[in-house]
Amino acid sequence: MVTDSLEQRFFDLSIDMLCVLSFDGSFVRLNRAWETTLGFTREELMSRPFLEFVHPDDRERTASQNRDVRGGGQARHFENRYMCKDGSFRWLLWNSRKDEGEKVIFGVARDITARKAAEEERERLLKKLQDALAEVKTLQSFLPICAYCKSIRDDENYWHSLEAYFSKHTEAQFSHGICPKCYERIVGLEWKKET
Repeated sequence: MVTDSLEQRFFDLSIDMLCVLSFDGSFVRLNRAWETTLGFTREELMSRPFLEFVHPDDRERTASQNRDVRGGGQARHFENRYMCKDGSFRWLLWNSRKDEGEKVIFGVARDITARKAAEEERERLLKKLQDALAEVKTLQSFLPICAYCKSIRDDENYWHSLEAYFSKHTEAQFSHGICPKCYERIVGLEWKKET
């Protein structure tokens, strides 16, 4: 059998931030994790509407989520930012549901600030890598070619005929022919020499 004091100890000792929020938008009960995470005392947090602690950019989404929960929905993995006493913000991940009889919402929040920072760093590095890859692809599309003989220089600074270079780097097959302009210029010249 669970006693009231055991429930109180569970509430107070939880690492996650536990709360009871009235339907009017004020905290009714908070555990100690709120103080250690945000720096405000529980009394300070309960003295103002909860939305005042939410980051301005997240208030509209948070108010909408709160309306959904009061209407019978549940908040599952809802993320928003809460202000700390020092003026910084921490990311919280929420799960909550209402108790219609008591007209309150029971919520559990977890500080995910470190995870969000790691995700942002990963995205920054991924963008940097994608930009570098795009630059390499752009650079690879440039072929140094001799203006006279049309040989191509490879990455190791060796020169190759056009056919040799493309045969090595692509699956292209070459069949030799002669264009009309060259035919007239070369074959016509040869014909003139013979006559």
